[in-house]
Amino acid sequence: MLKFALKNMGIKKVQIILIVISIVISAGVGVLAFNVSSQVSDGIESNAGYYSLIIGPAGSKTQLAMNSMYFTDEPLGTIPYSVVNELLADNRVTSAIPYAMADNYNGSRVIGTTSAFLKEKALGSGNMIDDKSTCQAVVGSSVAKQNGLKVGDVIYTSHSATEGSEHNKGITVVGILEETFSVYDKVVFTQIQTLWEMHDHGGEESEHEDEHMHGTVCAILVNTKNPSYAMQLTNEYDGKVMEHDSESFTLQAVEPMQIVRDVLSDADDTKYIVFVLCAIILIMNIIVISIITLLNMYHSAKEISLMRLIGISMKKINLLYIIQNSIIGLVSTVIAFIVSRLCLVLMGDYVASMGVVLNTSKVYLPEILILVGIFLISVIPTVICTFVMAKRDSLAE
Repeated sequence: MLKFALKNMGIKKVQIILIVISIVISAGVGVLAFNVSSQVSDGIESNAGYYSLIIGPAGSKTQLAMNSMYFTDEPLGTIPYSVVNELLADNRVTSAIPYAMADNYNGSRVIGTTSAFLKEKALGSGNMIDDKSTCQAVVGSSVAKQNGLKVGDVIYTSHSATEGSEHNKGITVVGILEETFSVYDKVVFTQIQTLWEMHDHGGEESEHEDEHMHGTVCAILVNTKNPSYAMQLTNEYDGKVMEHDSESFTLQAVEPMQIVRDVLSDADDTKYIVFVLCAIILIMNIIVISIITLLNMYHSAKEISLMRLIGISMKKINLLYIIQNSIIGLVSTVIAFIVSRLCLVLMGDYVASMGVVLNTSKVYLPEILILVGIFLISVIPTVICTFVMAKRDSLAE
């Protein structure tokens, strides 16, 4: 029966191709939409919970949060490091982690901070940066792989977060992070003092003096003893004006979870639109498969009659068409899954701009359910149509 089904499929290539395309589109889009939206949501939410509030220069709240937590976009500017000391002296604060972005290494962003910034991350090899030293770096797993780096290697960073001339002072790789399938895999981390030293040229690079890198930070990630203290500090520092070296700095304070909720709210709207489109495609899928099955049964009427005359039961004939469409459905859903993984690879750079690295091996249970559901949808019309046609033509036993 299987051999006959395969032979029959070979005769009806055009109809089968239409069914396969229909299933691949509906299943592929559905699985891809769910996977991307879920990974983006998980990736964004995972970092937001680390901090009670973020303090930085006045400007876009979303840009401040996304830059300091997910290394996206560019920093809003800088604020004095004295704010860090002020926060550390506050008994409501448990930690205040400085953050600065100023250089790049072969296209990978370089972040100046302290070891506390990486306390939740495991090392694949080597050690964490020593806050009392300088010119040390811990690199993400992707950075290490792409550049062939190992512990003990010396790297040379370039000025600015995207491009520029190479600094003369080298930085020693002391550790490599375990792969996390997050934006941390693509970043180089060094001491905040290292960035200050790199940019303290004594007038050698005066064209970059407006960046105020020496003794300043791009943001401060703060944890408090309880949520009420976070609200108090947010109110105190949001809009606060500080004087430093005869310059005026206006601060802003944001609550990361609130920013994340706003970002995910916009993403959810897009996700629902995609799911509606998937539902429409699914309906079209059912219609196409049903019509093609009816046509196949109509054109196969003589074939069915002949099989009945030679003693083949209608039960076996129905089984033939069910096996045929089951093979088509199974192959189509497998292709759809493979196509969705390829699309994840192609979408990697775009999603990385949101601070999330897509893991192509990540599979959610609802994805499997979507594929199983679409497989059943590809088979059920066949079962119904063969039964109806058999009744109408009085071919049933």
